Amino acid sequence: MNVQAHLFVSLGTAPAIVPEAFLLPGARFVSVHVLTTERPDVTLIREFFRRHAPGVNLTITRVAGFQDLKSEEDHFRFEEVMFRWFLASRTGPEQRFVCLTGGFKTMSAAMQKAATVLGAAEVFHVLADDCCVGPQGRLMPPSTLEEILWARDQGHLHWIRLGPERGWPQLRRIAPEQFPLQVVEEKGDERRVQAEDRAFGTFLQDLLQRASRIAGAWEMLPELPFADLATWSEGELAWLREPLDPRAPADQRWVAGLPKIELHCHLGGFATHGELLRRVRNAAENPGKLPPLEEPRLPEGWPLPAQPIPLAEYMKLGNANGTALLRDPGCLREQCRLLYRHLVDQGVCYAEVRCSPANYAEVRSPWDVLADIRAAFQECMEGARTAPGGLPACHVNLILIATRRASGDYRAAIARHLALAVTAAEHWRDENACRVVGVDLAGYEDEKTRAHYFREEFTAVHRCGLAVTVHAGENDDAEGIWRAVFDLNARRLGHALSLGQSRELLRSVADRGIGVELCPYANLQIKGFRLDGSDRAGPADPRHEAHAPGPYPLLDYLREGVRVTVNTDNIGISAASLTDNLLLAARLCPGLTRLDLLHLQRHALETAFCTATQRLTLLRRISSGIPRP
Repeated sequence: MNVQAHLFVSLGTAPAIVPEAFLLPGARFVSVHVLTTERPDVTLIREFFRRHAPGVNLTITRVAGFQDLKSEEDHFRFEEVMFRWFLASRTGPEQRFVCLTGGFKTMSAAMQKAATVLGAAEVFHVLADDCCVGPQGRLMPPSTLEEILWARDQGHLHWIRLGPERGWPQLRRIAPEQFPLQVVEEKGDERRVQAEDRAFGTFLQDLLQRASRIAGAWEMLPELPFADLATWSEGELAWLREPLDPRAPADQRWVAGLPKIELHCHLGGFATHGELLRRVRNAAENPGKLPPLEEPRLPEGWPLPAQPIPLAEYMKLGNANGTALLRDPGCLREQCRLLYRHLVDQGVCYAEVRCSPANYAEVRSPWDVLADIRAAFQECMEGARTAPGGLPACHVNLILIATRRASGDYRAAIARHLALAVTAAEHWRDENACRVVGVDLAGYEDEKTRAHYFREEFTAVHRCGLAVTVHAGENDDAEGIWRAVFDLNARRLGHALSLGQSRELLRSVADRGIGVELCPYANLQIKGFRLDGSDRAGPADPRHEAHAPGPYPLLDYLREGVRVTVNTDNIGISAASLTDNLLLAARLCPGLTRLDLLHLQRHALETAFCTATQRLTLLRRISSGIPRP
């Protein structure tokens, strides 16, 4: 493949430099770009190309209003124009031949810098012997066209090839429109230009500082949750290592501004009270069939009650929503839309929403209900493509819930939901769209409903590549977690509050990279944990008094290498957003640092049920979006 060659030359007071550079042995240039000030006479240059290279496109660019280089400010002004001049040529690094000889030494330095960062096929100098007789009989370099050609033929011109410059990879996709060169006047082959600011130079300096900081933080990279943090200053990194103050407005704003991932969020537990509930009801297609509006009364002090409440009582707080309401298609779609807006407002860029389509199917089939849920979220995603690259502000995938119960033939319902999940995963395959990515074994948890009882039902789920998460260790001991890990091959564990009861199991969960989905508000409301270092009462449910919780396990899990995450569980019932849960985690675990919170987000990214391509996209988005202090 023949690559067209383009010559770039800066010009001072010696116009002979341009034709001498053009005569570079072995080069066949299709265009010549000359950058100079207002002063130099370019008659000789024009005459050379008219007589000896008429087919070559000659462009002479002058920096408007620029007479001479007299100060540092002059240099940077000229350099800014030079960078943009290179970009405006719309040539690639493999096409550029850059001559460093012309102009002041600072011009040569700027040309070398531009070639280094933007790339060049060849960088070279040209030297001419003192071989021609000057006006006073002294030998001088060639200065006329005839002398230049004679010097070339007699071997008095010397080209010093310095080799190619690869250019910085960060700059390869920069377009001229990003740093435009303003044309003040244009006439024939000559134009006068200027740069309105020093934006490219500033951008370049920022890249240099980032590179320097990365080099300085090289040994710390394995300890940082996101590589972009290596570009932060030492002071900023020290700030990240300080404990988060959940009551400080600055830290509250910082947590609110974090790009987040939500892995444990129940659709039916949203919009359970207040205005959101009324908006869901107002969207009903059949309002006459809705149950009466009776909002459950929240316990005193909610969402931080003085005493925890049993799980059954906690779930009753969502009775005004859930199955009774979401059987109406209009209510169901509005619930999805409102939840999506909430996630976007919270800075959530990826969420896995859990739902039970069969529970919402009264007249319609579970498949139709699931298709409706997916379509509602997909419509929201299509309407919110505000992220870089046209990505949705928040990508939502679905997890179908298989619910255990204390009694009855609930295994048939579990089988139906698992079959629905397998069918949906086969039907919706586009990773850029909302799709079913996993199943959740949830519901009543005790020694009689542990995961190993459902091993056969989950065979098809595993064979089809669906991911599995299991509610385990919330109201059962470590044995329930053991069964979820080793019998159902769970990739994530819901709550897993009793994981610390077995040191061996904890190490196995950490070593296998299994995610743990903690939900601070729900855990506090149901189990009771020490808040801000003070004592709280143990569980209200007498069946679990023997397992009264000690310190909240999040910090211990982090220190043991467990991929622990923070989530919401039921946003409406718990009356707490993901931001609220992250801030509460700092109250439950005094000493939790800002860097720890970033590790939580990295764990969520690593354990999300998404594709490798999505994970990489999310990694870049989160890494670049972390607010600085």
